[in-house]
Amino acid sequence: MVKKNLLLIREDGKRQYLRMFLLGFFTLLVVLLPIVIFNKGYFIYYGDFNSQQIPFYHLAHDAVRSGQLGWNWQTDLGANFIGSYSFYLLGSPFFWLTIPFPSGAVPYLIPWLLCLKHGMATMTGYAYIRRFVRSPRAAAIGAMLYAFSGFQAYNIFFNHFQDVTAFFPLLLIALEERVNNNRRGVFALAVALMAMLNYFFFAGQVVFVLVYFLFRCTCKDFHITRRKFFSIALESIIGVLLSAVLLLPSCLTILENNRVTERLYGMNMVAYSDRTRIIRIIQSFFMIPDVPARPNLFSTDSAKWASIGGYLPLFGMTGVIGFLGTRKKHWATRLTLFCTFCAFIPIFNSAFYAFNGSYYARWFYMPILIMAMMTAIALDDVQISLKQGIWISGGVLLFCLAACFIPIKDGEDIKWFDFANYPIYFVLILALCVLNLCGVVWLAVCRRRGEPVLRRAMALTIGACVLCTASVVYFGVSLGPIPRTYARIGIEGGEKISLPDPREQFYRIDISEDYDNYPMFWGCSNMRAFQSVVPVSIMEFYDQVGVTRDVASRASIEHYTLRGLFSVRYYFDKVNNSKKDEYSFDCGLPGFEYVGIQNEFYVYENQYYIPMGFTYDSYVSQEDVEGRSGMSCEKVLINSIVLNQEQIQKYGSLMKPVLQNNAYGLTEERYLEACRERAAHACDSFRYDSSGFTGTITLEQPNLVFFSVPYEAGWSATVNGQPVDVERVSYGFMAVEAQAGDNVIVFTYETPGLRIGAWLTGAGALLLVLYLLLTRKCRKQEAKQECFHTCWYGYDLQQDVSAAMQYAAYLSRYAGRWNEEGEKSEDASERRDDQK
Repeated sequence: MVKKNLLLIREDGKRQYLRMFLLGFFTLLVVLLPIVIFNKGYFIYYGDFNSQQIPFYHLAHDAVRSGQLGWNWQTDLGANFIGSYSFYLLGSPFFWLTIPFPSGAVPYLIPWLLCLKHGMATMTGYAYIRRFVRSPRAAAIGAMLYAFSGFQAYNIFFNHFQDVTAFFPLLLIALEERVNNNRRGVFALAVALMAMLNYFFFAGQVVFVLVYFLFRCTCKDFHITRRKFFSIALESIIGVLLSAVLLLPSCLTILENNRVTERLYGMNMVAYSDRTRIIRIIQSFFMIPDVPARPNLFSTDSAKWASIGGYLPLFGMTGVIGFLGTRKKHWATRLTLFCTFCAFIPIFNSAFYAFNGSYYARWFYMPILIMAMMTAIALDDVQISLKQGIWISGGVLLFCLAACFIPIKDGEDIKWFDFANYPIYFVLILALCVLNLCGVVWLAVCRRRGEPVLRRAMALTIGACVLCTASVVYFGVSLGPIPRTYARIGIEGGEKISLPDPREQFYRIDISEDYDNYPMFWGCSNMRAFQSVVPVSIMEFYDQVGVTRDVASRASIEHYTLRGLFSVRYYFDKVNNSKKDEYSFDCGLPGFEYVGIQNEFYVYENQYYIPMGFTYDSYVSQEDVEGRSGMSCEKVLINSIVLNQEQIQKYGSLMKPVLQNNAYGLTEERYLEACRERAAHACDSFRYDSSGFTGTITLEQPNLVFFSVPYEAGWSATVNGQPVDVERVSYGFMAVEAQAGDNVIVFTYETPGLRIGAWLTGAGALLLVLYLLLTRKCRKQEAKQECFHTCWYGYDLQQDVSAAMQYAAYLSRYAGRWNEEGEKSEDASERRDDQK
């Protein structure tokens, strides 16, 4: 009987992880399912989720399925596929789950993938928190708090952030296992997983794990030795090597990006220029967060997408504050206070992003895991009082309520009750937070009476997770487009578009504002793109011509010269239904004529379209162009190629120079004439795929052939089979010298760093195997000398007394049963003796 019970307990322990996964999965499913049903299978949100997450999944899925992993022609003017999409999804196991499915199924899978991510975050969060919490139910509550924190609710907007939070606890578990359970190799695998998952977040994880390690070294339950320290360092190196096949190409892509090289200086290192930032950070841990791009109570124009969120459903900061007040010397207390200090000081906050100057709070999920553990301990340990946390939380909520009554001045008028930008949403989340606080008060009262509270707390936590997440999600949905319209013209729009096959003659399209990435669904190359990670040559080019290029390429129609330069053949103009009667059928682009309506867009064709790959008969020096206005520089590019001094010495004899005073004047008529001239000297054919492109052109004399393809180090070229130099011209594009007569120009692309990264990954795998083999003997010796442990609680279980009483009652019942059975057997034997 005892053996059977032990087997059941062991089996139940294994099942607990599955239960946690299913709990997280179905909790989010309850939130999303009404939206999915209403939208006939789609989860359509707002902002970046619609503009990036859904089309990126569609594009990357199709690229992987077709083996097009080199150069992607549907991202901006062209981009390194691995470098551009490793930040978003290429390292995610959840993305790879979509590969067996057909392309049309991918948008339907996204809400289910979100549920999988929350299920995984709940399971891994439980696995970590359970190491420090005695009660499985309290650990389960902590796991739910982590998986459904305000950070998670906020970042549904950024779907790919959920990949990181789903697996991050494994990194800390692996570190604990190496130190306390002497398991080798696990930390290396965890490092490799996190580095491949997202290099941006990995930079912050390196800093956090280092800080975590330092604080844990002061604890009696953290059995670090010099040998273990050096093995952890070695496993870290091995883990980075294992991830190099994806990590190295990604790093090479972003190193020259100007967003990466921004730094903080002077007062900006010690104080935020945004006076609302610290108060927004504090508010986000005591209240359900604002949604991205919509700061509510404390309005600001900066850091609106910074992922400021940290609220723990139901409990908020009540458990954390109680823990801080009672366990002042605990490592989690010290780590949390240090993280709070980092969050408030700009230079320390930026340390989690390689000291980048842009503000982000996207590292908060790491201390949130620790806070969820602290809350679970506070629930499980009767020595920790929630009273102080309840009072402080109530005071913060009261302050936020009072802020609503602050008057604002609009011109000469003074307005009251207008401080919040979205009053209804603010009232809703404030009411939910007050309701949650009342639930905590009830639990505290029950616990004070000696009643068991964990079962009640679990039920309340699940309900709070649903309500808190739903409040953020449904408000976000209300800000987005009409879901059916987005699905009809975006996701399903490719079936309603009839254009010439670009594989026969390459062209790009352009699209009106607010529809940036729709052509990704349609399979079209589009000059307008909302993608943060593109070749640096694109960013430098747009900067030179006076077009802002931070996270998107959005050249307005005033920059019509770019349409000719980029071989744009069609323009898709979308007009609201209310303005259809006033539509003038003039898109504002010279040379474009209306040809009809497709997919509810007014379609215009460029009558002066320039095929990809053409020559110039003149050049202008880069030094002459510098210092001119952006529009002036742009107008030069359709008439003349821009060369630096070294290129002028090399190719200057092939073309005539243009005098500085004659280079910049360009009327619309002259622009159209220049387009005709470029088209007359363009490639006869142009074939392309992810490995490069081939163009054929016939020239009367040697000349440079220009291609509006962004320059990158991975390009090489041959002309008629002979290798030639690939020149970076016109501030970011490519050109090669071709000879008189017929020319076959072949450009070949190899992702920079991919080959070396693959070799490094192989070396890392070999090094890991050797490391495990060489340390086998050490493991056997250490097993005899050390006492390992998986869990360390450091407090008495809340239900110790009741559990002892239940156990005593259990023994009494069975003792009584044994006595009864014994008496019966004695009576029976006596009867048998009498019969004899």
